[in-house]
Amino acid sequence: MSAKRDILPNDTAPFLGSSIEVVRAIQQRDLLNKWLSLYTPLQRAPPFEEFHLECNETDRASAVIYTVKVENGRPRIMIDNGGTRLAKAYGAIGIGRELSEYLGPKLTPVIMPLYEECIRRGLPVYTVSRLQDRDKRKVDLERLLLPFSDGKRITRIFASFETISPEGHFDINQLMRDRLPVDVVRAVIDKKLYFKPPPRISPRDKIEFE
Repeated sequence: MSAKRDILPNDTAPFLGSSIEVVRAIQQRDLLNKWLSLYTPLQRAPPFEEFHLECNETDRASAVIYTVKVENGRPRIMIDNGGTRLAKAYGAIGIGRELSEYLGPKLTPVIMPLYEECIRRGLPVYTVSRLQDRDKRKVDLERLLLPFSDGKRITRIFASFETISPEGHFDINQLMRDRLPVDVVRAVIDKKLYFKPPPRISPRDKIEFE
């Protein structure tokens, strides 16, 4: 089943199941493979402490780390560490704030269900949201949410964000504030949940270039 469809902000349709193939960005596939390598032996969301990453400056600017707390039976998602690119897109720094408060009343009903589904399923969630910048250039925001647990519940979420425009250059400032995003992909990664190392070429193999 394809994970692609247009989803309006008030659409409560379920997330579609998919595999790693739905993820477009190479960097996000690498992150998901790392998560899967930890998930495979446990068959549950792994501990965050095992998620050792070697991130460059660009990767750090596009990533956010959240802590998930439970109060009165409901999860509260706190922003621990926020990338500079996302801060520009939202127009404010979110470190130390609760995600729903940071998003505000307009974006909360659109974006919070993505995080809630990640917590509920204990599985990665991937979305592609279509936006327009101030000059009405089309921009796709690719979001990958990776859950981590202490063995009993989800305690952390690692989020990776990639932005791309078919027109090349775009203005990221206030990108998420000017217009509501429309999801064209909304998927839970619940198929082929195992880590498959990339194939290696044997030294004996002959490589030919045409």
